[in-house]
Amino acid sequence: MAAEQFRAILRGSDATLGVVRASDIARLITGLESAVAAAAYATLGKPRRGTTGRHRAAIEAASRLHFQSVEPGSVVAVLRLPELAEVTDATLDIKVDDLAGAAFDRLVASFAQPDDQVDTGIARALADLGQELGIGERHDELLLTSARVPGQGRLDASTKERMRRLADAPLGHQSDVVVGTLYEADFDRHTARLHTVTGETVIVDFPAGLADDIQEALREQAAFEGIITFDPTTATVKRVELRRISTPDPLPFDTSAFWERASVEQLAHAQGVQPATFESPLAQWSEQELVDIASALADLDA
Repeated sequence: MAAEQFRAILRGSDATLGVVRASDIARLITGLESAVAAAAYATLGKPRRGTTGRHRAAIEAASRLHFQSVEPGSVVAVLRLPELAEVTDATLDIKVDDLAGAAFDRLVASFAQPDDQVDTGIARALADLGQELGIGERHDELLLTSARVPGQGRLDASTKERMRRLADAPLGHQSDVVVGTLYEADFDRHTARLHTVTGETVIVDFPAGLADDIQEALREQAAFEGIITFDPTTATVKRVELRRISTPDPLPFDTSAFWERASVEQLAHAQGVQPATFESPLAQWSEQELVDIASALADLDA
């Protein structure tokens, strides 16, 4: 469970009680909450709903840190991860306190991860935190330690610059495939709107030569291949310069036949049997067969 303490240790010539700015303590706490929220999004694999919108309820609850105390020496803020909260998101299979713990673990792990494994949102939150605290200027470094994870996270000047580089690195344009359903198309502007399987709305730019394919794909799920542009903040797909549309392979039979009603005579003919009637016996048995049937029934009764 979460509700565990961790320490945020601010070091530097000005990082002593009575000298440190009160605003830096406030920035430290709010910046850590933003970093835990970014790590929670990365843990769930779900983007924020927008660049200025509120966090999802579960994310907000999981990143709501509790201030415990300040210890002497270097400024040591003792904080606590949230306990089990009543605020939950029905779409999540993880409790809020478990999410808080997993998010903190991922946040600390980000300091030692290779560049290609660091989540962009976490990198941005740490870079902003370092900037707000004046790491490398007013203060030397910020350490994150907890009994729940081995090692520590060290945010110093070089780490701050690394996180800023990772956060600002453009995702660029890459060739990829997006799966979803087209629900709107403007054939004059050669654009369409695509609702992806993950719930996002993506703008599709298509050449005139694919207009017929777009028309056929409307309201049908398909794979759309092209040059994809990502949102640098949420890392979600925002636009596709379409090159090819792939629809699911048709089933190897006439699917419309499923809805056709066949008469008893048609079904019997297809199976090579005669339909049963009450005008004649269901079957013709010999005397010996009738004796065998009677004997079998007697054995069942026994």
